[in-house]
Amino acid sequence: MSPETQLFLLEHGGPMVLLVLLGGSMGSFLNVVIDRGSRGVSIVRPGSQCPNCGMRLRFGRENLPLLGWLLLRGKCRQCPISIPVRYLLMEWGFAFAFVVVYQFAFDPFDLGGTMDPWLEATGSRDGAFFFLGLLALMSGFFAAGVIDFRTYHIPMWITTALALSMPLFLLAQGLVEARPIGGRVLPVPLPGWVGVGSAIGGSLGALLANGLLWRGVLPASFADYNEYVEDGAVLAEYPYARREMGKELVFCSIIVAGFAIGGLLTQSLQYSEDPPIWLAAAASGVIGWASGAAVVWLVRIAGTLWLGQEAMGLGDVHLMGGAGALLGWFAPLLAFALAPFVALCWLSGLALVQKCRGRWSGELPPMPFGPHLAVATMAVVLGYRPIQGAWEAWFGEVLPWPQ
Repeated sequence: MSPETQLFLLEHGGPMVLLVLLGGSMGSFLNVVIDRGSRGVSIVRPGSQCPNCGMRLRFGRENLPLLGWLLLRGKCRQCPISIPVRYLLMEWGFAFAFVVVYQFAFDPFDLGGTMDPWLEATGSRDGAFFFLGLLALMSGFFAAGVIDFRTYHIPMWITTALALSMPLFLLAQGLVEARPIGGRVLPVPLPGWVGVGSAIGGSLGALLANGLLWRGVLPASFADYNEYVEDGAVLAEYPYARREMGKELVFCSIIVAGFAIGGLLTQSLQYSEDPPIWLAAAASGVIGWASGAAVVWLVRIAGTLWLGQEAMGLGDVHLMGGAGALLGWFAPLLAFALAPFVALCWLSGLALVQKCRGRWSGELPPMPFGPHLAVATMAVVLGYRPIQGAWEAWFGEVLPWPQ
């Protein structure tokens, strides 16, 4: 074995094997999330079991990522029902996808990385927390996109989990010994003390607004939606959509006030040093969450007031908030701008396929926007370098790429 091969295996062999195992486990978990999330049932109870005979699938035996389906030969051990091969494909697909993302990020095969150059320059060891956050974010977006495609609904617990966990990955990355690379300590813009104070105030405002909503002090928007919309209806017209936007504006105003008050209070104080990296990183996640959610929420409110019917779903709002919670304030804005082009490509392709099959009726079925947001966000993450290059070529002199 050559010294170059030994060095490669020493540096990248272990991480890639771990990513195969992690990807297979994530694929197995997402099988449960997508199946049960689409049906609106708990992902915790009951445990994994055969849908026909109810036999419990034991972890490490029948329920073994990557190998369980193969060991069972695609059939339940107790009854003759076949296990869909999509479960196996999901597990191995994510195992392969995680390794591909590793290549895009750290370029171990010298093919040319496409993701944020901070990752490749930092290395898989020092940049591990942010990289793991990216894998978690993309996995969550995949699940949310598939469920939204199936049901026209994004489960709130998925977006809440993303919003709460993503800043923790940034915080953990900020605790790693900082090594400025290309003038960047972290792959997200780091705020100063005013930004930190604003993030703290906004977090408290969000807690207050949700607490008031939970206690019933603030009315929930579209609480009587099911009284006017039949079960299973898609894009049905709700007669009081404009009225409901007033409730959402009150909710949002509490969070905005928290950001403003926190920033103003911090601005009045004097600081001799910049905030700690870990604190600024966590604050960047909060600011990114607000940025991602705000841009979609503004479009939702403005569109609903203009059209008189719900323009975008709240799931889309929280989905982009989850993206910003890890990627910072700029990436979700860019992804939101790219999403309509993703939708246009999808609908054009769908129309072309229907015409080729002779099934074109002149109309396309309604399509939720969540999958397009998910694909656009993944494109921004995986195609960071070409997108940055195009941005700098077209807009660089007027609007420099945020660092």
